[in-house]
Amino acid sequence: MSGTPFITFLGPSNLSEYDRKKSPHEQTSTIPKTFIDAMEVREQVFVEEQHVPLENEFDSDDARACHWVVYASINTTTDPEVKDADGNIVQRKRSLTRTTPIGTIRLVPFPHAPHPEPGSKFTFDSSEEDSTGTPPYIVDRATTYHDGVEPYIKLGRIAVVKEFRGAGVAKILANAAISWAQQNPKFFNPSVTELGMEKLGATRTDQIPVWNGLCCVHAQEQVENTWVKWGFKTDKEMGTWDEEGIMHVGMFQRLKIEKPAS
Repeated sequence: MSGTPFITFLGPSNLSEYDRKKSPHEQTSTIPKTFIDAMEVREQVFVEEQHVPLENEFDSDDARACHWVVYASINTTTDPEVKDADGNIVQRKRSLTRTTPIGTIRLVPFPHAPHPEPGSKFTFDSSEEDSTGTPPYIVDRATTYHDGVEPYIKLGRIAVVKEFRGAGVAKILANAAISWAQQNPKFFNPSVTELGMEKLGATRTDQIPVWNGLCCVHAQEQVENTWVKWGFKTDKEMGTWDEEGIMHVGMFQRLKIEKPAS
């Protein structure tokens, strides 16, 4: 990796024309480039390496989520140096530097589908998705770190291409998403004007769900310890479950959020 990696942010976007059966580079030009780049990384990691079916990698949470993508400047030799018989250079080496996406993460606002049941097996089925992309507000089963009621945000789809692992890219992504959430806590709170009290499951204004720092991760078991290093705790009562052939655990952390000045 040459040069300093940089990161970009993409808020909730209109992805209605995204075709889940096509690779990112085959998508229509109406899809934001940052999202295409995120999906390029996810395709390399989850589809090609971990064998998740391509059409299962994109879901309705993508449109309502915030995405971050880390890029690196990669220098590639296009023409090698050429010397004559006497060792004189007759053609200098030519190279091309291009900016390439190497890592991504997403942050999904509440509400969420129910916690997976311990021991369950989950394979994505687009026909079962809510076409609006937003699950209903529900009372979930209580677990070790979630009472089943409190709103929480969910970090996920963190992926770093193989050649750049071990360079701290994943930590850059997690820190960027967490810091942004801490600085923008009101971003996640629903609009009563847009949704109405009934859809929010509230009858009084004090029942309107408000995010208070709780953050969840559905982590692959193989990277559970990494999330522990970043301050997350494994929720034992959530158990483990099989998602696309990969075992997952639930983890939570309560983030310190910036309170507005009174």
